[in-house]
Order: sequence, then C-alpha cells, then structure tokens
Amino acid sequence: MVKLTINMRLTIILFTFWYFSISFRILLQPPVYEGRIFPGGRGENPVVMDYSESSSSIIKKNILSNYPGAVFYGLLFNVTLMIDSIIAGQSLGERGIAAVALGTPGYGVPAAIIYSFIHGSGLRMIWARGRTDNPGCQRAFREGATLVAVSGLIVAVLIYALSYDIVLLCGGNMVAPDLRRDALIYLQFCSPIVFFTALGMILQEIMNVYGFQTERAALSAVNISVNLIVSIFSVSSLPADMKLAGLGLGTSAGGLMEFIIGIILLRSKDLNLKYRPLIPASREIRETFRYGFPAAADYFAESIVMGLQNNLILSGFNGDAVILSTSEVVCNISYFASGAIKGAALATEPLFGVFYEERDISSIRKVWRQGWITGTVMSVIFAVLFLLSLPLLSLLFGMKVTQDIQRGMFFCMIFAPVMNTVYMFTLYYEAVRRLSVSIAFAIIPDSCLYILMMAFLIPVLGKDGIWLAITGNQLIGLILLVPSVFLISKGPGKGIDRLLLLSDEFFPGKLLIEFEILKTGTGITADLESLREPLKRAVSDPRKTDITMQGLKDLVSDMLRSSDDIHIKLREGDEKTEIYLRSLGEQYGTPTGWRGAGALSYSYVYKMNIVRITLQ
Repeated sequence: MVKLTINMRLTIILFTFWYFSISFRILLQPPVYEGRIFPGGRGENPVVMDYSESSSSIIKKNILSNYPGAVFYGLLFNVTLMIDSIIAGQSLGERGIAAVALGTPGYGVPAAIIYSFIHGSGLRMIWARGRTDNPGCQRAFREGATLVAVSGLIVAVLIYALSYDIVLLCGGNMVAPDLRRDALIYLQFCSPIVFFTALGMILQEIMNVYGFQTERAALSAVNISVNLIVSIFSVSSLPADMKLAGLGLGTSAGGLMEFIIGIILLRSKDLNLKYRPLIPASREIRETFRYGFPAAADYFAESIVMGLQNNLILSGFNGDAVILSTSEVVCNISYFASGAIKGAALATEPLFGVFYEERDISSIRKVWRQGWITGTVMSVIFAVLFLLSLPLLSLLFGMKVTQDIQRGMFFCMIFAPVMNTVYMFTLYYEAVRRLSVSIAFAIIPDSCLYILMMAFLIPVLGKDGIWLAITGNQLIGLILLVPSVFLISKGPGKGIDRLLLLSDEFFPGKLLIEFEILKTGTGITADLESLREPLKRAVSDPRKTDITMQGLKDLVSDMLRSSDDIHIKLREGDEKTEIYLRSLGEQYGTPTGWRGAGALSYSYVYKMNIVRITLQ
C-alpha cells in the first residue's frame, strides 16, 4: 500500500495553490481604461463614462451585507442533512451512522428532483424582478409552489413503496441483516421528509429572491431545533429495534414546522405574494425543471454517488462497517464546511440573475470579481477554522478523532478555495442561463470524477484514496473545465470576458454614464447635471428635458432618505434610452408623482430598489 509522505503532501498543496493562482489571476486584474474612455462591448465604439472608485460600492455592499446570512443559511442547511448521522452516532454508535449512510441516498435523489422545481421557480422570480415584471414574478411563485407540493407528495409515496430495493442498491446487500433492517426502517420513516422539506424550501427560495438571508437562515434554525427535540425524544422513548424510526419522525417534524414559521415570516414582510393553485403548462414545467436542475444537479449527483461510494468502500474493505462510518463522518464534516465555503456564491447568484435580465455586463463583471475575491479569502479562513474544530465536530457524531479522520479532513480542506471557485462557476452560469456549462461544473467534479478517482485511488492508496477523492475532484474538474470554457467561448474577448461566456445579446447599446451619489455628498445637483446632454438627444424637447431633470432630482433626494447611496446608469440603444437608479436598503415602493419623460417602472429584489425610466 502506497503511503503519502510529508513531501508528497507538500507537493499536493503547492500544486493546488500554484494552479489556483495561475488559472484565476485574471479575475484579480483590475479593468484597464484609457483616461475616461471605456471600451464598449464587442464591436461597439468607445463611450465616455465616469469611473470613480465608488462606482461599484453598491454591489460590494450588497454582497457583503448578504454574505453572513448566506453563510449562516449554508451551514444550517447542511446541518439539516447531517443531523441524523449525529444523533445516530450519539445513540447507536458506528452502527447507527452506517445505517443512516445506507438510507440517506434513498431520499436524496428524488429530493434533488424536487429541488430543481424549487430553484427553477426562484430563478424565474429573480429574472422577472430584473425586468420589473411583477405579474410574471407572481405567476412564477404560484406555479412553483404548486409543482413542489404535488411532486413532493408523489415522491414521498414512491420512496416508501420502494424503500427495500433502494437500500439494496445503496450497499445494503453487503452488510449484516440487522444493519440492513435498521437502514430500511430509517428510510421508510424518512419518506415524509421530502414533502415537508419541499414546502419549507420553496418559502426559503422566496426569501432568497428578496434578499432576506437572515430570515432564510432562521427557517433552517427552526428546522434543526424541532428536528433535534423530536428526534431525541423519539430515539430515547422508542424500543431498541425502532430507534432509527425516531430520526425520520424528527426530520419530518422539522420540515413541517419550517413551513409553518415560513408562512408567518412571509406574511410579516408584506410581500404581496398571494398563493392560488396554478397548474403550469407542460412547457413551463420543463423550463422550470431545466432552469433549476444545474443547482440541484450537485445534490442529485451527490446522492447517487453516496450509494456508489458505499458499494466501493464496502467492497474495497471487505464489508467493514467501521470504515463506512469513518468515511461518513469525514464526508459529513466536509459537507458541513462546504455550506460556509459556498456563502459568497449564494450571495451573488441573485445579483447575476438581476443584471442578466438588465443586460448589464459591467455590473456582472463587478459582481463576479467581488464575489470570487470574498469567497476565496473566506474559504481559506473557514478551512483553518474547521481543521481547528475537528475534535469537537467529530465528537458530535459520537466518535473520537482518529488518524483517519484527521487525514481525511486535512485533504478535504486544502481544496477549500477550489471548492469556492467551482460553486461560483456553477451558480453564475445557472443565473445567466448557460445551463449546459453550469451542469458540467455541478456534475463532472462531484460525480463522474469523484467515483472514478475513488475507484482508482482506493486500490493504490487505501483509505487516503477516499480522502483525496472527496474534494480533490474539484481541482481536477477545474483543470479540465476551465480550458474547455475558453475553447468553446466565442469572440475575441480576453480574461474574465471569455470566462463569463456572455453572448453578443449582452451588448445591445452604449453605456453612456455611470456614477454614484452618496448620501454624505454635496454635489448631487452637479452629478445629475451630467445626464442633461444625453437626455436632450433622447427626448428632443428642451421643456421635457427640464421636467425630467427636475423629476430625477426629486426622486434621488427622496430615495436618499432610506439609502446611503444611489447607483445611476444611463444606457443608449438603437430604439430606446434607459436610466437606472439603484439603491440598497428596505423596500422603497413605487415612486409616485413622476411627470418626466418616459415610462417609469419599479422593482425590489435582493434588497435593491431598482427604478428604470425608459425613453423611447
């Protein structure tokens, strides 16, 4: 058996960060401008812009303000998936953990299918909000909620009916009969989880659209608390041969309470979302599933892989349930860490969707850079924290820290920055409807490469092969996928433009002026006056121009009462000129009394008030 020496470990670490820094250094390069001239989109003439340092501060503030809630949500969401293993380890030891490992893939795969509907409807809501299409947002919500409720009920029944065959497929045929029976009981009592959790998650998706990340995390905390209370009570009161049934009861109770509290929270926010059953057309069902599948693909593939992983480990170590329990602990802790590491990606995806619908390439670039830098820095910090907390985390599962667990987590955490980058790519491409690329980043590392690496490395490295495969697949995936993205991208763009894979439709007009007005500033009138000349050309009427300018001054002054700064952008197309005013904060409401030229529309998404004035 080949062992990894200290030199080999250092080589792996150095290679990881060398590739990481070389491949993605383009993301850290600031845009290059010549004076105040901005090179427009492909084939566009240069246009004059204002490049103050504060021009992207509203994006930075948005990401940073939502980042803690996104991390908290990611951590708690993953805890809901780990909690059964924790309680099983505390009450039944290694045997309980192994039973949960055998049963979990059984409801993970169909749950991922439902999550496709959940996330797909959420993306449709985000895109509608980006277009200031409020009726479209309402319809997406009603269709998504109906799809989730119906599919969740059907899947729950199917899981219960096919539970025995599912356990056998996930490695149950290679373990002792009593362990197989425990896994079967666990899966049967977990079948309602899919339905109740789906109801709670559709409410969480709505909160994500509006930027209520703290409330979203609070729902996960409710789920976990109720799950713990009911599970502990059930496990302690049920007979020995039915204790694992208590875990299923607790998880189902947590999902139900999450749904109830979610309804209360949404009503308190007065979002004007009223649910009435609405059966979507077959085309809309397909599109909702297709839009949401890239994000669900990771969970979907991961659940399938868990079943294959069980078979590989049990066959590679002669049915040893102890190594199955150990690998389950390492995988769960690593998965727990990934919830924190993906925080930046979760905080940026809604912004990608909004700016995608606005066809705002400059804002998309800023979101990507800020999100990636934030996620990279924080992923290193979280990796260190989880390694330092390993003794406590391992005890949560009722197991002391062994050398295998230490080595496993060490190998997992050295790839933390790479995990962040994969999440950023996956959620970005999903938000801008490059679904095939998003699915590739979601599935290829975590499913195809993971299983291939494990099958190859276990015979060569033994247990270390498992640890290297768990997150090392992310690095190999990037090595394969990033060059592929550059090859398939069109146009002469360089660096981040080619990585973003944005088509020519993102350059429909010229970006004339972009600036921010700060609440503490004194030059509000002077800044707004820079819009006058372009407005004269668009309106072709001096009187209407004066009225529009006065309306903009009144609107900005009013919006500054509830926001520290306003981001203003003027874009000119072949048939229309658009003015965007964005402010970060609580919902401002549709501006009233607008008498300027052009049609005014308003939207509130991800804690951003968006006012768009369209001049034909």
